[in-house]
Amino acid sequence: MKMHVFLKSLPIAILAFFLAAALNAQTDQPAPTTRPAQEKVKARYHQNNDELAKELNLTEEQKAKFKQIDEEHATKVKAKRAANKEEAAKLREEHIKARKSVLTPEQAAKYDEIQAKKQAKREEKKARKAAEKSERKAKKSEKKAIKKELDKQ
Repeated sequence: MKMHVFLKSLPIAILAFFLAAALNAQTDQPAPTTRPAQEKVKARYHQNNDELAKELNLTEEQKAKFKQIDEEHATKVKAKRAANKEEAAKLREEHIKARKSVLTPEQAAKYDEIQAKKQAKREEKKARKAAEKSERKAKKSEKKAIKKELDKQ
Protein backbone atom coordinates (compact mmCIF):
# COMPACT_ATOMS: atom_id res chain seq x y z
CA MET A 1 0.00 0.00 0.00
CA LYS A 2 2.78 2.43 0.95
CA MET A 3 4.60 1.65 -2.27
CA HIS A 4 1.43 2.37 -4.27
CA VAL A 5 1.06 5.83 -2.65
CA PHE A 6 4.73 6.52 -3.23
CA LEU A 7 4.47 5.61 -6.91
CA LYS A 8 1.42 7.86 -7.32
CA SER A 9 3.11 10.87 -5.74
CA LEU A 10 6.44 10.39 -7.52
CA PRO A 11 5.36 11.96 -10.87
CA ILE A 12 3.93 14.97 -9.04
CA ALA A 13 7.18 15.45 -7.13
CA ILE A 14 9.22 15.17 -10.33
CA LEU A 15 6.92 17.67 -12.08
CA ALA A 16 7.24 20.11 -9.18
CA PHE A 17 11.03 19.76 -9.25
CA PHE A 18 11.26 20.52 -12.97
CA LEU A 19 8.80 23.42 -12.74
CA ALA A 20 10.83 24.95 -9.93
CA ALA A 21 14.02 24.54 -11.97
CA ALA A 22 12.34 26.12 -15.01
CA LEU A 23 11.11 29.06 -12.95
CA ASN A 24 14.58 29.68 -11.58
CA ALA A 25 16.09 29.49 -15.06
CA GLN A 26 13.70 32.17 -16.34
CA THR A 27 15.18 34.86 -14.13
CA ASP A 28 18.02 35.62 -16.53
CA GLN A 29 17.49 39.40 -16.34
CA PRO A 30 17.10 41.12 -13.00
CA ALA A 31 13.97 43.21 -12.70
CA PRO A 32 14.63 46.95 -12.77
CA THR A 33 14.82 48.32 -9.24
CA THR A 34 15.30 51.99 -10.01
CA ARG A 35 11.60 52.88 -9.89
CA PRO A 36 8.96 51.21 -7.72
CA ALA A 37 5.69 50.20 -9.35
CA GLN A 38 2.86 52.72 -9.31
CA GLU A 39 0.78 50.50 -7.03
CA LYS A 40 3.56 50.29 -4.45
CA VAL A 41 3.94 54.07 -4.45
CA LYS A 42 0.20 54.55 -3.92
CA ALA A 43 0.10 51.92 -1.19
CA ARG A 44 3.03 53.54 0.61
CA TYR A 45 1.38 56.97 0.28
CA HIS A 46 -1.86 55.68 1.80
CA GLN A 47 0.03 53.87 4.55
CA ASN A 48 1.97 57.04 5.42
CA ASN A 49 -1.25 59.06 5.44
CA ASP A 50 -2.96 56.50 7.66
CA GLU A 51 -0.02 56.50 10.08
CA LEU A 52 0.04 60.30 10.13
CA ALA A 53 -3.70 60.46 10.76
CA LYS A 54 -3.32 58.00 13.61
CA GLU A 55 -0.37 59.84 15.17
CA LEU A 56 -2.14 63.20 14.91
CA ASN A 57 -5.44 61.67 16.03
CA LEU A 58 -7.26 63.31 13.10
CA THR A 59 -11.04 63.41 12.97
CA GLU A 60 -12.89 62.08 9.93
CA GLU A 61 -13.49 65.68 8.84
CA GLN A 62 -9.76 66.45 9.06
CA LYS A 63 -8.94 63.28 7.11
CA ALA A 64 -11.39 64.33 4.40
CA LYS A 65 -9.81 67.79 4.22
CA PHE A 66 -6.34 66.24 4.02
CA LYS A 67 -7.54 64.07 1.14
CA GLN A 68 -9.04 67.08 -0.66
CA ILE A 69 -5.82 69.06 -0.20
CA ASP A 70 -3.76 66.15 -1.53
CA GLU A 71 -6.01 65.78 -4.59
CA GLU A 72 -5.79 69.52 -5.35
CA HIS A 73 -2.01 69.34 -5.02
CA ALA A 74 -1.82 66.35 -7.37
CA THR A 75 -3.91 68.23 -9.95
CA LYS A 76 -1.60 71.26 -9.73
CA VAL A 77 1.50 69.08 -10.07
CA LYS A 78 0.07 67.35 -13.16
CA ALA A 79 -0.73 70.72 -14.73
CA LYS A 80 2.78 71.97 -13.97
CA ARG A 81 4.33 68.88 -15.56
CA ALA A 82 2.22 69.37 -18.68
CA ALA A 83 3.22 73.04 -18.85
CA ASN A 84 6.87 72.09 -18.43
CA LYS A 85 6.58 69.59 -21.30
CA GLU A 86 5.12 72.28 -23.54
CA GLU A 87 7.83 74.74 -22.51
CA ALA A 88 10.55 72.15 -23.12
CA ALA A 89 9.13 71.42 -26.58
CA LYS A 90 9.20 75.15 -27.42
CA LEU A 91 12.80 75.40 -26.22
CA ARG A 92 13.78 72.39 -28.36
CA GLU A 93 12.20 74.02 -31.41
CA GLU A 94 14.05 77.29 -30.74
CA HIS A 95 17.29 75.36 -30.35
CA ILE A 96 16.80 73.55 -33.65
CA LYS A 97 15.90 76.81 -35.43
CA ALA A 98 19.02 78.51 -34.07
CA ARG A 99 21.23 75.65 -35.24
CA LYS A 100 19.63 75.58 -38.69
CA SER A 101 20.13 79.33 -39.09
CA VAL A 102 23.89 78.68 -39.13
CA LEU A 103 23.68 75.90 -41.74
CA THR A 104 23.55 76.02 -45.52
CA PRO A 105 20.42 74.53 -47.15
CA GLU A 106 22.33 71.31 -47.96
CA GLN A 107 23.64 71.06 -44.40
CA ALA A 108 20.16 71.76 -43.03
CA ALA A 109 18.73 68.94 -45.13
CA LYS A 110 21.44 66.56 -43.90
CA TYR A 111 20.84 67.78 -40.32
CA ASP A 112 17.13 66.92 -40.68
CA GLU A 113 18.04 63.50 -42.05
CA ILE A 114 20.41 62.81 -39.15
CA GLN A 115 17.81 63.94 -36.62
CA ALA A 116 15.16 61.73 -38.26
CA LYS A 117 17.49 58.71 -38.01
CA LYS A 118 18.15 59.46 -34.34
CA GLN A 119 14.41 59.79 -33.70
CA ALA A 120 13.77 56.47 -35.43
CA LYS A 121 16.41 54.81 -33.22
CA ARG A 122 14.78 56.31 -30.11
CA GLU A 123 11.38 55.01 -31.19
CA GLU A 124 12.87 51.59 -31.91
CA LYS A 125 14.51 51.49 -28.48
CA LYS A 126 11.26 52.61 -26.83
CA ALA A 127 9.33 49.85 -28.61
CA ARG A 128 11.97 47.26 -27.67
CA LYS A 129 11.84 48.30 -24.01
CA ALA A 130 8.04 48.13 -24.04
CA ALA A 131 8.21 44.63 -25.52
CA GLU A 132 10.75 43.56 -22.88
CA LYS A 133 8.53 44.96 -20.14
CA SER A 134 5.54 43.13 -21.56
CA GLU A 135 7.57 39.92 -21.72
CA ARG A 136 8.65 40.31 -18.07
CA LYS A 137 5.02 40.82 -17.04
CA ALA A 138 3.97 37.72 -18.98
CA LYS A 139 6.69 35.63 -17.33
CA LYS A 140 5.70 36.97 -13.92
CA SER A 141 2.04 36.12 -14.42
CA GLU A 142 3.04 32.70 -15.78
CA LYS A 143 5.09 32.08 -12.63
CA LYS A 144 2.13 33.13 -10.48
CA ALA A 145 -0.19 30.79 -12.37
CA ILE A 146 2.22 27.87 -11.97
CA LYS A 147 2.70 28.63 -8.30
CA LYS A 148 -1.05 28.87 -7.81
CA GLU A 149 -1.51 25.54 -9.59
CA LEU A 150 1.18 23.93 -7.42
CA ASP A 151 -0.40 25.35 -4.27
CA LYS A 152 -3.72 23.73 -5.23
CA GLN A 153 -2.05 20.31 -5.34
